[in-house]
Amino acid sequence: MGSGDAEAAARRREVVEGVAVLGFTRDVTTLVDAYKGRLGLVGRARADLAHIAFAVAYEIDYLLTWNCSHIANGVTIRRLASANAELGRATPTIVTPEELLELPEGARL
Repeated sequence: MGSGDAEAAARRREVVEGVAVLGFTRDVTTLVDAYKGRLGLVGRARADLAHIAFAVAYEIDYLLTWNCSHIANGVTIRRLASANAELGRATPTIVTPEELLELPEGARL
């Protein structure tokens, strides 16, 4: 604790002040357990299962991530969609920030 740019950390805390914090519910825990064998994430990558489980449990429309190694990649997304179909759950759209901000060709804001 205490490492990094203290000023940048203070700005980040200011940005998220007042944002609701989602609880680590039994549903989230159940999904993490269900995904362990289905998504193929091993070792330290298993920590990413919680991010995915929160998005599914709370029925979040988009899971925004820069983690293209374990979350925003085709294999994980395909396995997640398959697992959620078995579990009767919706799968959030998983995108990187760049993908979310890109407009389709010819589209305007």
